Amino acid sequence: MSKLGIALLSLIVAFYSCKIKAEHEKNNAAQDSFTKIPEQRHVEGNRLISKEYPNIEIEINDEFTYIGKFDFEIIASSDEYPEDIRGKALAAGERLVFAVTDEHQNVEKLFIAQFEGFLDNNDYIYNYNFDNAAFIGNNKYRQNTWFYNSKKLAQESPRNEGALTRAFLEKKGYVLEDEFMMSRYVGLASEDRKKEVIFFYLEMLKGVTGYNLNEYQNTLSKEKTTEIERALVERSKQSFSIVKG
Repeated sequence: MSKLGIALLSLIVAFYSCKIKAEHEKNNAAQDSFTKIPEQRHVEGNRLISKEYPNIEIEINDEFTYIGKFDFEIIASSDEYPEDIRGKALAAGERLVFAVTDEHQNVEKLFIAQFEGFLDNNDYIYNYNFDNAAFIGNNKYRQNTWFYNSKKLAQESPRNEGALTRAFLEKKGYVLEDEFMMSRYVGLASEDRKKEVIFFYLEMLKGVTGYNLNEYQNTLSKEKTTEIERALVERSKQSFSIVKG
């Protein structure tokens, strides 16, 4: 090869080497930028830290172990929604899941923090009345209880947050009873009422009470079910505390 040919070849190699290096540096910069984006919510020990919507820190009882988190969407699936939004995502959020289990990964209790908000494609808000709600930390939360068949509901609505939670835990090898009892706390997470936060305390119904759902609903006295419900609420209050917000 002539000296001119060698010189041209050297220039071509140098050009492509510089181009590859520049692309590599660009990709690294993009990756660094992505990895440096702070998480909106994370867990340190048993403290859940949310930096916005709402800005809050929650200490979960140390009997619980943090399992992980997942995202979800709520689809406008019923006829009550306008046709232009029907079938589309109406709201979205994430669930952070904590559990108490035995040595065989049988779930005994769950604590779930759910952060959720309506999307910008609609004008919906969370129109709760908090007149009779109690303060936890600096904000009011509505509290109620549920006794239900979690497995059945998951089969009927597989995209529901409860169904996604069962799937999330079962994929990790955890074992759940079919029937749950739950104490739930609902609060607003933004002044415009477009965002909410919910804390769920759940126990396996038969594992705790010795009764299945049918027995609880149809054979127990009102005094007995009231006693079970009150005890559940008290345990739920002890499962977490809001240390900021």
